[in-house]
Amino acid sequence: MNLYKKSTQIGLVILLVLQIAIFSGCEQYEEFTNDPPEITTLTVPAEVEYGETVQFRIRAFDANDDSLTYVWDVSEGTLTGDTGPEVQWTAPEADEEMVPSRVVTVNVYVRDGSEKDASKTATILVYAKPYRVAETLSGTYTLAAKSVHGDPVQVTGTLRLTPTTFTQEFQEVLADEAQSQKQFVTGSYKLVRPFDQNSGTIHWFTHGDPKPLVVTYTWDGRFLALIFRADATQYIYNREGPDPEVVATDDVDPEPLEEDVEPEPIDPEPLEEDVEPEPINPDPVNTDGKPVTITDATFNAKVLEAELPVVLEFEADWCPFCRQMKPIVELIALEHRDTFIIGKLDIDENRQTMEAYKVKGIPTYIIFQNGAEVTRFAGAMPKQVFENKILDALK
Repeated sequence: MNLYKKSTQIGLVILLVLQIAIFSGCEQYEEFTNDPPEITTLTVPAEVEYGETVQFRIRAFDANDDSLTYVWDVSEGTLTGDTGPEVQWTAPEADEEMVPSRVVTVNVYVRDGSEKDASKTATILVYAKPYRVAETLSGTYTLAAKSVHGDPVQVTGTLRLTPTTFTQEFQEVLADEAQSQKQFVTGSYKLVRPFDQNSGTIHWFTHGDPKPLVVTYTWDGRFLALIFRADATQYIYNREGPDPEVVATDDVDPEPLEEDVEPEPIDPEPLEEDVEPEPINPDPVNTDGKPVTITDATFNAKVLEAELPVVLEFEADWCPFCRQMKPIVELIALEHRDTFIIGKLDIDENRQTMEAYKVKGIPTYIIFQNGAEVTRFAGAMPKQVFENKILDALK
């Protein structure tokens, strides 16, 4: 009996081994034990422009060294071949330039010899550059300054931009601070290549007028400057509020001002030494013909007490019109170094003088002679216009 049981057990073991051997030699066994491939990298751009052509790449590893096949599927656009580890894809075309962005989905499947899949999904943002820049510029702006041919215009207003339309509101400031009726100008606009979010050209279509106005713009994230070429009208708009001169730190520390001013009455010798060269060069402050830096502390000595007339420019580094005028200002300062002085005052660092003279927009130029204001004007302008305004005021 024991012999029979042992024989039976041995027979069952042999049968089991034979079944395992048969099973291990068939495809079902290979499929059962084979691991799916592993995707190591998928290279797909995060964003592309409409109509742009790019490459997709995938890298995969198979532990069993099986042959791999690749299948790509994209929700929009055109694939040049849809198999292989590298394929070319062209983003969908836009019907027009000013279209919103949209998301495209990319799926790729990697299959080994046992038809086991690994898959990966990615997304691409497809965008139109004109619409993207216009979106960046969109918002509500307050008019900080307006000038026509360099002459300031007293007006208040706002500008509202969407990616495709504009609304301008104006209200002229009359005598005795009276206000005119509000005026509204609406229409559409289109960015003209080349451009970016910092500068470029706009075609400005006012409702009712099929012919566009050519407008150049600069934008630094806060101030939007528009120049209408046809009539030399310039606008500076502030996206953050009505006062473009306000900075993050408005606190004024009076100690440095007092320290700078105190030595003047105590030690008159430096002033006498500065005056001595006058017979040789009548411009002791500006002997090299360069614009002079003026501060709140030095305003009295270098402007009000200056022997020569002073053209004081109220400016700031972030002001696009100030940057536009810089080479003109430097050239005029050099050419007329024996006739008048050009001073430059940074409004962000010297609010005391700016507020005392009620400067509302930049660049503003105030001409001083014998300690008094003669005239003022504002805005960017050609060299000849700038020079004539100064010389006419000093006649």
